Amino acid sequence: MSILSIFVVVDDDSISNMVCKYTIDKFAPKSETQLFTNPEKALAWFKEESTLSTTDKEIILFLDINMPVMSGWEFLNEFETLPERLKSQINIFILSSSIDPDDRDQAENHPLVRGYYSKPLSRETLDQIHG
Repeated sequence: MSILSIFVVVDDDSISNMVCKYTIDKFAPKSETQLFTNPEKALAWFKEESTLSTTDKEIILFLDINMPVMSGWEFLNEFETLPERLKSQINIFILSSSIDPDDRDQAENHPLVRGYYSKPLSRETLDQIHG
């Protein structure tokens, strides 16, 4: 499959990030993957990208909820301040190990979140997103 996307993974767990990268590389070998263990650095990357020329590639963001520096919900609050042009290019999916039903409900009702998936990232999840 030749999917040209940019995948961004924001998760404080570096092992989870490596699992995501491996799964994405197998699914879409020609895609670009950015891994962040610090949500603030991910936001800085998005802000930097917003000043560059727009890409025609789809941007898929996998966001963890429970992180020590900044939660996924706090990340989304900051993300909302980015330029509309950039936000419209990015599809956000929660990728979490949380078993709290409130997290799933909050994700399903958040205007920026397109879906909620349980860790680890799987080929099936990627098929659903690109289905």
